[in-house]
Amino acid sequence: MSKKEWAKLKDKEKKGKKGNLGKSGITSFQSRSFDDWQKAGGKNLFPVDPKKAKSQKDVPYMQRKGGSADDGDLKPKKKAGLFDFLKKKEPEPEPETKKKQNPWTF
Repeated sequence: MSKKEWAKLKDKEKKGKKGNLGKSGITSFQSRSFDDWQKAGGKNLFPVDPKKAKSQKDVPYMQRKGGSADDGDLKPKKKAGLFDFLKKKEPEPEPETKKKQNPWTF
């Protein structure tokens, strides 16, 4: 392979990369410890057909949309009530104004 061919191949590989894959950070993936995995007892090792599962909890978290290892995605989310707008809102504390140091400015 000549130097030109090698450079062409490297350029082609650089164009194929899709941005910074590590940019998403640690917050987008929630892992579980080895101890937690052992306590699960080999559960969720094989894929499950979601159409045949009795409940959503039987489907492994890796197959559920937005699934989390602690099944936090299955807990019902608090819905806003119909008359929540009538409830009294707590007044926000007024921010403290700092006393100006310079007497010549208003």
